[in-house]
Amino acid sequence: MSRSDEAVESIQTMIARNGWPGGFQLPSQRTLAEELGFSRPTVREALVALETMGRVEIKPGKGAFLVDGAPLGSPVGAPRAMADPSALSGRESQMYQFRYAIEPSIAGLVAVNATAAQKHDMGVVVAAMRTALEARDLAEFSRLDFAFHSHMIEAANNRFFTEAITPFLGIFFESQTLPLVLDDSVYDTVREHEEIMDHIRAGRSAEAHRAMEKHVRGVAERAGVKLVE
Repeated sequence: MSRSDEAVESIQTMIARNGWPGGFQLPSQRTLAEELGFSRPTVREALVALETMGRVEIKPGKGAFLVDGAPLGSPVGAPRAMADPSALSGRESQMYQFRYAIEPSIAGLVAVNATAAQKHDMGVVVAAMRTALEARDLAEFSRLDFAFHSHMIEAANNRFFTEAITPFLGIFFESQTLPLVLDDSVYDTVREHEEIMDHIRAGRSAEAHRAMEKHVRGVAERAGVKLVE
């Protein structure tokens, strides 16, 4: 069981133990992280997972709220349903446009703002992505891909980016899973993450920015979305 799955289980246990009703606002990510013993990126991943399960609703600028009458959700560790590409067509294209406009700037900030511990954690995730690919575990690969980008948002150490992007992490996850097929493109994805990570470790902001632009263009093209440069 991954740390994010453990966090999902812990949050659901907290909800059941306290008897919180539908519409109840969950404690902040910082409070959940402190009380449950997880990092904030892990708590953020767990809340996004709970939203995809229909258990919570993340409202921009307000927080996470329990959905009235929602079932407890899928078993922890169960694979999430893949989004229907036809239902995402316009939204997916817009999501890649959003990522292309925002993520390169975040990568540039991470290169200069991230702590040594944050860079180490991100490097561990990227290494685990290659391990998952070699094991042909696409579900784990996808989870790690999402975790890397989630960690990166946190490692920018800029609250405005964090607060702006957090409400859209559910759609963000969809944009990363749609093009995932076990072929050469997945290896391209790993190499792109490794290149980004090399620049971040070395503190090369401009290079990290360009490497992230290249990555987002690549994943968009692999999903059939053409970005205007």
